[in-house]
Amino acid sequence: MKIEMGTILETKDLNYRYEGGKHALKNVSVKIPTGCKVAFVGPNGAGKSTLFMHFNGILKQTDGIVEYNSKKVEHSKKGLIELRKDVTFVMQNPDDQIFNVIVEDDIAFGPFNLDLPMDEIRKRVDEALKMVGMENERKRPIHHLSFGQRKRIAVASALAMHPKVLIMDEPTAGLDPEMVHRLYEIADEVNMSGSTVIISTHDVETAYSWADLVIVLVNGEVLAQGTPAEVFSMKDVLDKAGLSVPMVHGLNEFMSTNGRSNIYGRTMSTVLLNMRRGVIPGTLYVMRPGYTGKVYGRTGVYGSASRSFIESNNITIQLGFNAIERCVEDILNGNDASLYLDTSLDHVLDRKLLDVAAHGITIAVEECH
Repeated sequence: MKIEMGTILETKDLNYRYEGGKHALKNVSVKIPTGCKVAFVGPNGAGKSTLFMHFNGILKQTDGIVEYNSKKVEHSKKGLIELRKDVTFVMQNPDDQIFNVIVEDDIAFGPFNLDLPMDEIRKRVDEALKMVGMENERKRPIHHLSFGQRKRIAVASALAMHPKVLIMDEPTAGLDPEMVHRLYEIADEVNMSGSTVIISTHDVETAYSWADLVIVLVNGEVLAQGTPAEVFSMKDVLDKAGLSVPMVHGLNEFMSTNGRSNIYGRTMSTVLLNMRRGVIPGTLYVMRPGYTGKVYGRTGVYGSASRSFIESNNITIQLGFNAIERCVEDILNGNDASLYLDTSLDHVLDRKLLDVAAHGITIAVEECH
């Protein structure tokens, strides 16, 4: 696989042994491209969390090299402070990293330690709370929050650092389906701002549709790394890792083998396009925060600014999560759809429209003013 961009994180022959002798990482060599969305997949105990803690400098390798921006990670106090300004890590269990009593105090802790002006700290806290949908909980004691809410606070604390690399270990574990989609919406928003986003997940469907790069880790070793289509075509690797073939990928391969299509869509709406020949698609109406006029068909929302606007103005929506995909599904069924969309996330919509266009179907888009 060729990725024409720089490398922000890299390990070279990385080894790590825990006290007691367990060899947790074995000659791990990976390159994380700048601005990429990366999914690490593999069974429990594969070493994903251990590797992430090397990226952030929590653990120091037994031998081998870890580099950030082509410089070796230095495990000095100064070196780790500089690293963690840019590389933030959200642990699987939020209780392992939340230690303040009040929500806003926990989110402010990182920016405060960067010696930022108080106005900037308050601004970052406000932005982070808005992104995770917790702006109304800022004064609440953290021990009064549910597990899912505490997980959102852990993510907000990382976002408030304005990281160049956001690492999340099993970020969707323990979350309801709507919040799972909301979290990937946040990940897209962070990525569109120029940051690299790294996750570990057991959800092969999400890894296939969301990631630019997939890395398979088993027993502390890298078995494969490449695009989702490349990795999930490696049946021997999937067998060793105990991973299933994503449904969308399986359908793509079936249609390709049977001569129905040589185009690989990454989501269900695109992979089923060849079964919808002759449909006349509807129109997608795009609205920005501030728009209060007429809507067409079912209405969705994507992006923290848009969500904040519709919530503060009591605007009714029907597609509260995974909205771009669900709007496209409505349109491909011949209906119109409306979407409140942050301008910063236009690229996510453009990518989806290009996937559809590759199947010979053009969706008309009108911006509402």
